[in-house]
Amino acid sequence: MTWQWGCPRSRWCALTLLALLAAAPVAAVAVAAPPDGQAAAGDGAAAGDDAASAGTAADLARTLDALAAAQRPAGGWAFSPVRPGGRPPAFTIVMRIAERVASPLGLARWDLVVLRSPGTPLAGIALLGGWRLFGEARWLDAARRAGDVLVAIQLEPGGWFSEMPVEDRRLAPWFPWVSPRIHLDDDVTPGATRFLLALWLATGEPRYRHAAERGLALLLDAQLASGAWPLVRRPRWLGAIRSSREDRPSLNDGATPLVIETLVEASSALGRPELLAAARRGGDWLLAVQGTAPQAGWAQQYDDDGQPAPMRAFEPAALATWETRHAGDALDALARATGDDRWCPALRAAGRWLAASALRPGCWPRFAALGTNAPLFADAGGRLVGAEAARPGYDWTGDFGIPSLLWRLGRLEGPPPPARAPGDPGSCPDVPQPLRGRGDPRLLAAEAAVLLSRLAPPPRSPCGS
Repeated sequence: MTWQWGCPRSRWCALTLLALLAAAPVAAVAVAAPPDGQAAAGDGAAAGDDAASAGTAADLARTLDALAAAQRPAGGWAFSPVRPGGRPPAFTIVMRIAERVASPLGLARWDLVVLRSPGTPLAGIALLGGWRLFGEARWLDAARRAGDVLVAIQLEPGGWFSEMPVEDRRLAPWFPWVSPRIHLDDDVTPGATRFLLALWLATGEPRYRHAAERGLALLLDAQLASGAWPLVRRPRWLGAIRSSREDRPSLNDGATPLVIETLVEASSALGRPELLAAARRGGDWLLAVQGTAPQAGWAQQYDDDGQPAPMRAFEPAALATWETRHAGDALDALARATGDDRWCPALRAAGRWLAASALRPGCWPRFAALGTNAPLFADAGGRLVGAEAARPGYDWTGDFGIPSLLWRLGRLEGPPPPARAPGDPGSCPDVPQPLRGRGDPRLLAAEAAVLLSRLAPPPRSPCGS
């Protein structure tokens, strides 16, 4: 999870924010209306019929229809269900302070669009996936509305924030002044970039490609000298004023691996070899910091010397199974794109470590101790405790999409397990599913991604053992 930056809880900050809210002019960039006509039909229903049962296809249709119905008037999706006419609850510190200051004065007129995965980019990608399989125009229309709002709220440097306020289909004009950071983790800017690129490929609309290329420029600019990416891209002046662990190389919430995958996809789609070269540098960093066998995994966070480091108090310096799965996906993508098997030994070694680190079949701990490989759990203050006393509200265990990676590596037999979208931890087989059946838009997006992976499973890895 990411540290959410915002103003300190002070009277000066509240007054400054209030002044900006009251005095800011109308934003200049409006969301373009969806163009007339319909894009070419998708690949057809036969792909879904061939890939999985009709029941799974019907489940996907119901899920995507529910997802489209939950779309906000602005075109994106919020973080939780919202009653008609109600306001989505804020979850970042920036937006909570804005609500606190502006609501009593009737100035909180914005809607919220959540980008943190599972969020608006993933929902758009899922709708496009359904359209490609079945050619349903209503899903493409919903994806276009989502793309339009992402174009409209893209920040000047080219990226996006986890949660953004929208007024009249425009970014609230005060927001860039109080939130100078751009999020790279949680698949925020990488996910939005991939979605807009996919939307351009589906529709041919130049505005989607232009916004995607701005996102790619931001990702290239944010790459560290080591080849890795940090959690956020902050202005250099802010870094000079206050250093932050968020500026250091990271895999937390998929930061570096998801950028690598985005650059690989974009290089192929746009014919830009420099994007693949940047992805290779990221892959080289992954190889350099990987743990040695038998603990051939990756940590969530690293220091500037490439050593595992803690992040928040309850996130210790340890190997991390979820982040290791993300790193494996990135190396797999590089192996496919380059045809180079130099990525394969590290990927196979990571697969062996993951297979040996399960708590029980289908269930992994989030963290494993350096040296002993013992599962680690912590309370809110960082004290190591048993699983039952661990800080609530954190994904301490799950399947983390690991079975899908192991299947692609040839370490699991049988039908392919479902792939997990960024932000979806899955769950252990004997634990109630955390992302199923509650009507939450982000849960619907995650469920749609699972169903799509059942209809069109990812292929075996070229690095399979």
